[in-house]
Amino acid sequence: MQLYNVFAFPIVRDQLIANTILVALATVLVILRGVSRRIRKSDIGWDDACCVAGLFHTYGMLAMHFHYARVGMRHHITTIPPENAVLIAKMLMVYQIIYYNAMVLAKFSYLAFYLRIFVSREFRILTWVCMGCAGAYWAGSMLQIFLICTPFERNWNPTLPGHCASQNVAFSTIGAFNLLTDVMIMALPIRFVWKLQMSLGTKLAVVGIFGLGIFISSITIIRIRVLTTVDFTDLSYSMIWAAFWSVTEPALAISNSCAPMLRPILKAAFPSLFSSVRAPYSTQPSTGPVLSKNSTAKRAHDIDEMDSEFPLTQLDQRPGSADGGSLNDQSQDGRLHYTTYQIPRSAVGTPKGFS
Repeated sequence: MQLYNVFAFPIVRDQLIANTILVALATVLVILRGVSRRIRKSDIGWDDACCVAGLFHTYGMLAMHFHYARVGMRHHITTIPPENAVLIAKMLMVYQIIYYNAMVLAKFSYLAFYLRIFVSREFRILTWVCMGCAGAYWAGSMLQIFLICTPFERNWNPTLPGHCASQNVAFSTIGAFNLLTDVMIMALPIRFVWKLQMSLGTKLAVVGIFGLGIFISSITIIRIRVLTTVDFTDLSYSMIWAAFWSVTEPALAISNSCAPMLRPILKAAFPSLFSSVRAPYSTQPSTGPVLSKNSTAKRAHDIDEMDSEFPLTQLDQRPGSADGGSLNDQSQDGRLHYTTYQIPRSAVGTPKGFS
């Protein structure tokens, strides 16, 4: 097997540098996410665990991107040794597995975060539905890897008798389902956030935080387009952009999943920006139960002590309760009653993690 200079081609060099920077950025943001949890003294949750696991898979993607360049990426298949061509085809199987794992972990990190901050029964059901769709995306991706060629060895040895379905079509189809689940996840909170009693500017800011994932969706669209152009008979030469976007996408997804957690870090780094910001209680009349004056005063004192990493939550309250009973309480008629307040997380308590 022959090894090549990874920086022999300027385009490959630039791609490797760009992806290294993006993965480094994702690493920094995940670390800051952990620091934010420490500042808030909140438990580590499944959203954090999925984020870290997705980051380690992204490390694997970046390492394989470098190794692709080492064994002949951007060289035509006819100009590299046969063993290099076989290795590149075999690596593609592993590359796909790591990529799909990284993407589904990023999706689960988003969704687990939703379950952490939203208590509306309808929203939580929709979140679990999205989790099911993300799981179906992962399962379909795995099946595609192992079933697209019969026998499996034909993936790297096309001279064997058997059959392979169109890999371009398969990759594009899986990519389209990936895009669909991304849009579902990003759009899920918008309607619920819009119902909260807060100023239009605050609503737009909160929706904007969730909507950052739309940028990831644009990367997904680019990747789908690139996958249709890959020539699998000259994989080493034609794969460069597919390999590049397949690292870029999960790196940005992991980075984006950390964005809502960084408010305590920003407040510590730029206290002047937050010094005049008070809890954004709505001054508009509410049609449901309200917090009592004593309860509101106590919560206002808590706000001076601590701020939320994400400045909204939904609080369920039983009719007639002055202090805002426990989440998901049932009234005497056995039905759940929901009233939405826009209050800091500190007013509800530290969210639970694994426990």
